[in-house]
Amino acid sequence: MGKTNNKKKKKTNADEMVRKVFKRSSGFMWGLLVNLVIVFFVIKLFSYSFNFAYGVFGKTAKNPMSRDYKLIEIQAESSIMEIGEALEDAEIIKDKYVFWAKVKVKGYGDKIVAGKYTLCASMTYDEILEKICHIEKKTEEKKE
Repeated sequence: MGKTNNKKKKKTNADEMVRKVFKRSSGFMWGLLVNLVIVFFVIKLFSYSFNFAYGVFGKTAKNPMSRDYKLIEIQAESSIMEIGEALEDAEIIKDKYVFWAKVKVKGYGDKIVAGKYTLCASMTYDEILEKICHIEKKTEEKKE
């Protein structure tokens, strides 16, 4: 009877060791998974923030090679977001939120003129705003 008791004790000790090792490794794996998810979201947040800021302050176009012009109508009482949605739906701009921020940064909110405009995806946000706000580009006069 003594031999079977020793075998059971050894088996029990081995089972306990396996459980402890599994518990430690599963805790490590769970922690690793949580850390990887956090790093993934931080990278995604940074990427979105960079792209948003680049869209607002850079000179970007949805498709620089596009030659497909579309007629867009801006109603008299349209909000900036409604105009941005219309431009995004027509595939003229990438992001209506970047458009909204660009309008706010430039101070063009009250300068947008209602009407019909022919716009293209190769136009930058600045070019679109110049057109719908009837802003002429300042050209340097040549000195004679």
